[in-house]
Amino acid sequence: MTDRAKIAWGITGAGDYLVESIEVMRRLREALDVEITVVLSKDGELVVKWYKLWDDLKAASDHVRSERGPNVPFLAGPLQIGQYAFLFVSPASGNTCAKIAYGIADSLITNCVAQTMKGGTPVYIYPVDQRPGSLVTQGPNGEQITITTRRIDLENVQRLRNMEGLTVLSDPAEILAPARDVLQ
Repeated sequence: MTDRAKIAWGITGAGDYLVESIEVMRRLREALDVEITVVLSKDGELVVKWYKLWDDLKAASDHVRSERGPNVPFLAGPLQIGQYAFLFVSPASGNTCAKIAYGIADSLITNCVAQTMKGGTPVYIYPVDQRPGSLVTQGPNGEQITITTRRIDLENVQRLRNMEGLTVLSDPAEILAPARDVLQ
């Protein structure tokens, strides 16, 4: 059994900022000596494997759990009762953000967010679709892809910003400062 503080990290089906998220996870684990449990949505697992980052993810975390249903593996309960210092979802897809913004908890990660917030444990999220306009990002084979943020995604991120108990970050690396605060 470990005495290290535990955090939960959700990954959804967004490829944008996936490499950066795994790098921040590695840095967080090294800097603060925390135990990181990664929970992957079904599409999160698909995207991690498509980007050929499965081994990197496993090396950056202590446990990797894949969604089998909205409450399987069972993580929402331990999050709700404070067995984890916080939950961070990065990267968060537009679909996941929309569900959270409207209170829909029908997937493992959206259910974990809802139950964690109900229990008063901090929730942090990095939505990939939070800046207006187009941006060039890297695809799974290193190719350049241009994506354009939809207005509805911007509106949903604004809803997230207005939610009590949830903090929207503008970059995955921003989790380092609140992690230090929460864990000290």
